Amino acid sequence: MNVFKNDRLRAQTMSSYEMVLSQWATDYESLDIPTAYGTTHCLVAGAPDKPPLLLFHGVGDNSAIMWALNMPTLARHFRCIAIDTLGGPGRSVPNDQFTRGRFRLIPWIDELVDRLGLAQPHLAGVSNGAHLAYQYLLARPDRVGRAVCMEGGIVRQPLRAMLRTMLLMFPEMLMPTDRQLRKAIRKLSSPRSDVWDRQPLLEQHLLLLMRSHRRAAMLPHRLQLYDGAADRQLRDRLLFLVGDHPAVVGSDYTALLASEGYHHAVIADAGHAINHEQPEQVHTAMIRFLLGDAVAES
Repeated sequence: MNVFKNDRLRAQTMSSYEMVLSQWATDYESLDIPTAYGTTHCLVAGAPDKPPLLLFHGVGDNSAIMWALNMPTLARHFRCIAIDTLGGPGRSVPNDQFTRGRFRLIPWIDELVDRLGLAQPHLAGVSNGAHLAYQYLLARPDRVGRAVCMEGGIVRQPLRAMLRTMLLMFPEMLMPTDRQLRKAIRKLSSPRSDVWDRQPLLEQHLLLLMRSHRRAAMLPHRLQLYDGAADRQLRDRLLFLVGDHPAVVGSDYTALLASEGYHHAVIADAGHAINHEQPEQVHTAMIRFLLGDAVAES
């Protein structure tokens, strides 16, 4: 499984990954965990006696950039384990078992939980990472605590969602220069957000990921379509955070959360990069919910 388009782009991405990590404002360690589907890379921060929190990034991202603005705060409250998803443009290395016919998400995460020796870890993720967290909570409710799903989690109409995102990034993706890709990134974010102006290193890394990652490497990950009855007994353990700029998930997603009675909050002045655009609001909601306090719904 070739995760990157070529070796040159892979080397550039790994060098940029290190540069992003050098800007993390907290101590961390790197772990490479062998699994049945390849070596999974994790970034770990926070004291071992804190409640464990598994973190999942989105498609086309990695843990270094996804949690760069969140880890210093989260690591004061949790033992954070940020996972580079197999097939994503991070440090994890899939093997020949990572194929659409062989890969199974839940056993893969089971292996990580077992090898890390985690007891009842909480879960959090953004976009596709939110869907991974949601799937694992549904499949293993006895093994985990609570889950926070940001800008995703529930999947109802995957083709429609993919088409919405493609149209949103059209026509910039037809000519993927840095200038055009910057315009595409800003379309995914709230027009009131200046995060990419304030974080040029993160933006440069994201541009590189957009140029270097083979999206087909994520095909072994199968989406689980929403079944409103499947999580009925687990809803008190779920929190959904969405931006008020519904660039990707759409306003109908927020309407579903409200109509079905999920714990949820709409974060002001945020789009799909919700945890980058409004990290303080996201931290407050996550910490209160995961550590057991009531969450006021929006």
